[in-house]
Amino acid sequence: MTQRTLSLLRHGDALPAEPGATDFQRHLSTRGHTKINRLAQQCVKQQLSADWIYASTAVRAQASAAPFAKAWACPKIDLAELYLADLAQLYDSLKQTPADIQHVLLVGHNPGLSYMTHSLDAQQPPSELPTAGLVSFVITTEWVGLMPGCANHVSTLTPTP
Repeated sequence: MTQRTLSLLRHGDALPAEPGATDFQRHLSTRGHTKINRLAQQCVKQQLSADWIYASTAVRAQASAAPFAKAWACPKIDLAELYLADLAQLYDSLKQTPADIQHVLLVGHNPGLSYMTHSLDAQQPPSELPTAGLVSFVITTEWVGLMPGCANHVSTLTPTP
C-alpha cells in the first residue's frame, strides 16, 4: 500500500468581520498573512509538500491556502462544505480524494480541525490547533476508508518568528 499523508492547516489570524459583512467574509490580518507565508516557506525548506489541497471557500481559508498552492504547484479544490465543517463533514470530504493522491493538505477552521487531530490519532491529546498551525499524519488506509484512529501523528508546525 502506498503511504499517504494528511496535513491539516488552520487558516491564519483573521480580522473581525467588517460592518455588514459575515464571518465567512473575514480577511486575514497582516499578522495572519505573515505567519501563513512563513509557514509555507518553512514547508518548502523542509521539503514538505502536498499534491492536492482542499480549502474552505471562506475568504481567510482561501488566503491561507494560496501560498501553499503556489509553492507546491498543485491543484486546490475549493469546497464550500468545509466552512465551519464538523468532524463527519471533514471525513466525508477527504474520502472523495482520488486514490492516486499521496499527500493532501486540508485548509479549514476550528473547532472541526482540532477535533480531527485527536480523532485521527487518539494518542494525540485533545488540544486546539492554533491559527496558522499545521499538523501532519501518516494515514494507514486508503482515502475512501478514512476513519477515526486510522492515522499516526508525524509532525506539528507553527510559523517560526
